[in-house]
Amino acid sequence: MKRILAISVCLIFALGALGSGCARQPEQKKSAKLMRNYFQKYGKKYPNTPFGQSRVDSVDILGQQEIHKGLVAVESFLTFKDGTVQRVQATIKRTPLGWRFSSWENATNL
Repeated sequence: MKRILAISVCLIFALGALGSGCARQPEQKKSAKLMRNYFQKYGKKYPNTPFGQSRVDSVDILGQQEIHKGLVAVESFLTFKDGTVQRVQATIKRTPLGWRFSSWENATNL
């Protein structure tokens, strides 16, 4: 009985890992969530920046481009609670546990 239980648990984890590892790009909803969470933490860490003075209200993804397998460039607008908008270019990389925020650049004045 223990052997069957162990095999079934391993099978469930293997199928879960297989399903999460197939996407070449994250969904836009996932990218927006990653960026929103990152900039909320960034604002708490650096309160003197525009990200710390007003919280991020919404993230609008303009587009995603695959740089190479496992690395995606995301262009987006961050809308703050006070109504200001920042344009941000970010990179998101795929890890064995899912998509993670890698780096970003403020593209408002470009």
